[in-house]
Amino acid sequence: MLKKDYYENLCKINKKAFSMFEKYKRDSTVFIETGCHDGNTCVKAAVLGYGEIYSCDINENSVTSAKNKLAGFECKSEIHNLRSIDFLNLILPSLDGKVTFWLDAHCWGGDVALFDELKTIKKFDHCNNATILIDDIQLFFKDKIEEIKNEISTINPDYIFEFVNLHESGKDDVLVAYIQGE
Repeated sequence: MLKKDYYENLCKINKKAFSMFEKYKRDSTVFIETGCHDGNTCVKAAVLGYGEIYSCDINENSVTSAKNKLAGFECKSEIHNLRSIDFLNLILPSLDGKVTFWLDAHCWGGDVALFDELKTIKKFDHCNNATILIDDIQLFFKDKIEEIKNEISTINPDYIFEFVNLHESGKDDVLVAYIQGE
């Protein structure tokens, strides 16, 4: 699928999301997502040329949807029906390559695994220069942003933080952490 054709068919918010992923891809070859929902973010990663795409969800229908949407792409992909922590512990030990994380595992009932995900990422030295994007920052974490930044800084103190606004609300929706020049 051609990137331009794909982009032109997206709605406004998905165009912003696609552009965000493109900007922060840098030289990443591995895309890891927690909480695949319907698989559309995995498709964005495939269109952007990630060679490896890994995702998970606790909802089996979401996993099936994501697998089906990635079926036509020429990339290695694994979508697991697992909790995000179990998923990260399964895939991170064997990965090689520059990683982009899209941390988006949450239940609308309020169960959020973000801090455990960050602690899990920290266990793996090859992830200490990964780009980390955290979705729904204002929805789930508006009172914990400094705590999140501090936790990410324990992975690597050189992280730079930026916010991306995807919605019309004018609020920062995504927290991005990256290493300059990486």
